Parts: sequence; structure tokens; C-alpha cells
Amino acid sequence: MPASAAKPQPVRLSLGAVSDRDLARHLLTFDADVPSTYSAHTLPMAEAAHAAARSPIPWPEGRAPKAAPLPAPPSAAAPLSQHDYLIVTWTVEEAKCLADVLTPGYPSKTAWYPYTHNFEAGFVPNIRKGAPALASERLGSWFPTVIAGKSVMCFKSELHFSQDGPKLPVANLWKQLIQEVRPKIVITTGTAGGVGPAVELGDVVVARMVRFDCTKEFADAGFRSASYACSKLALPSQAEAEKLFHANLQHLPAGKRPPQIFTGPLKDMVKLDSVVTTDFFAYDDTDDTFGLQSLGAAVEMGDAVLGMAIQELGGAAPQWIAVRNASDPEMNTQGLTPKEVRAKAAQIYERFGYWTTICSAIACWALVLDN
Repeated sequence: MPASAAKPQPVRLSLGAVSDRDLARHLLTFDADVPSTYSAHTLPMAEAAHAAARSPIPWPEGRAPKAAPLPAPPSAAAPLSQHDYLIVTWTVEEAKCLADVLTPGYPSKTAWYPYTHNFEAGFVPNIRKGAPALASERLGSWFPTVIAGKSVMCFKSELHFSQDGPKLPVANLWKQLIQEVRPKIVITTGTAGGVGPAVELGDVVVARMVRFDCTKEFADAGFRSASYACSKLALPSQAEAEKLFHANLQHLPAGKRPPQIFTGPLKDMVKLDSVVTTDFFAYDDTDDTFGLQSLGAAVEMGDAVLGMAIQELGGAAPQWIAVRNASDPEMNTQGLTPKEVRAKAAQIYERFGYWTTICSAIACWALVLDN
């Protein structure tokens, strides 16, 4: 390279001006290990979200997750194998964390198996140009693990409700996954915005209900405000799971209390057991800008699609539940413009998305253990 030539610099998003869809795509594909995925507002501290900085989780004896690699990598185009539990997550950071916690020694980016079954014929025609799945050229990636002798598949989806367009291919992905894996329980999990002042960074909502709150692309859809009751699952290991959070709490800012798992509403907060699915990157703030505080305890972009798919499958459907960790708290709007609040919410996700996901991954472990 000539001495006068400048080294190419990564293109970074300016979150204050970027569209809702592009901002959502940024958060889905953000990778703390890859500076080219950073935005103009990314905090340098995001670089700390590496597995090497994570402290070991002191699993109870005989109950630690054990990755179960296959003797040989399967064909990406093959149908998936059968497992008793299916845990699905959505973003790059979530998948990295889920692998570190539940498939230890087998990173999601380098060891998980790619999955393309029916991708070209059944999905590509229905995916909007620019969606992450088209760039990745697959439906997702997966890896098997074992928890207390139980067979579990961990899956990272490349399809997304907020990205793929009006034909909702992610709904068909859910049906295909369920038909192939034949799980008795399906868990959708990952990061979310906390709703209301009671929800702290790192808290986990084990939902009793998921609901759509579509006000943009799907504002006229018949399902725009539909709600779906999750299966009633046992969680006697909740207290034990919450204790396991403590091994990595040093990576989160000090809060009023340690993160906890919500399995039902608290006093005067009747919706604290609900997860809200929006069709854009929404967050809660002290002005209740998006009207989320009357709807649930966590807001994200996809879980209600699973509820829709389960309803359509009818009697053939497995049990299911949504498990979401608060990677953003309620935003304080005092002294900030809406663009600044939006950028701050994205900043906090970038910085703490991985670390808060440890809590929901442990909650998923407990649900597998108990059901």
C-alpha cells in the first residue's frame, strides 16, 4: 500500500438518523468482536464482551450443560434431528452467549452447524431484499447439548420478524423447526427492553403471555394486537438459577438489587408476566413514548410470531414459552432529545446485551431441568 494511501475504515451507522429497520438490523448483527459492525455511538467498552472475560458458572454437580457434538458435521441442507427441547435465539451477541453458557467449548460463530434445509426454494422468494438471512445464505445455525441427561437443540435464527418483509417467512421457519426437531418444549429467548421502573438490567421475564403491538409495517395486519398464552411450565429451580447469575454480575452496572427471574406479575404491575412484540426497535422510557407500560414487562421483535405459529399448528403443537432478559432498562428522557434516547438505548444493548443474556440462558437451563 502506498504511504499516502489511507487504511479503509469500517462504515458505521449514525443511530440518530438511521431508519427503524436498519437500526433493528444493526442490533441483530452487532458483534462486539467485529469493529466493522459498530455504530457511530458504540461505546469502546463493548470490546469487553468476550468469552475470556466471563467467569465460570458454578453449576450444581451433575447438572452442568454438556455440548454434544455429532460424530461428523451434518449436511446443512438436511432436515434437523430430533431433540426433546428446542431453544431459539436471534442476535449475534445472544448466540455467542447461549453457546458460551449451554454449548461450552463450541462457539456459535465457528462450531455450530449451518442449516439451509428448504432455504432456496421455500424461503428465499419470501424474504425481503437486504434481510440478514439473504446475506448469511442460511436459515440459521444449531448445536446439540445435554442438560441433566435431556437432549437439547440450541438454534440461532437468521430470519427476523422486523427484517424479512410482509410474507412472514419466520412463521414458516417455526413450523419447519417444530416438525423436524419434534420437541416437547420450545423456548424463544434473548435480549429485550425492560418496561417500567421495576425491571432492572439483567432481569429475566419468563412469560405467561406474548402479544403483538404493531404500529408500523404491520399496523393493518389482522394480528397487529393479538396475544397468545404461553404454556404453564414449572420452575422450582428459580432460586438456584438466580444464584448462578452472581458469577458474572461484575460485568453489569450496580443496581438496586441483583437481577431476578419474573414468572408472574408483581403487585400493581399486572402485565409484568407479558412480553411485547413490536414491528420496530421500540424501548420504554419515562415518558412512555410507545405506550408499552400497560402491555408488558419486556419489549422485543419476534416472540409473538411463535405464539401465532403454535396456534396455527393446533393439537400438533408442543409446549412453548418466551424467556427474555432486560438488556436495556427504562430510559430516562430528562434532558435528552428522542434521537439521543434512541441512541442511548442502542448503546446500552451493545454494551450489555451479551452479559444480560447470561441470565436468560441460565433461566432456559432451569426450565429444561424442571420440565
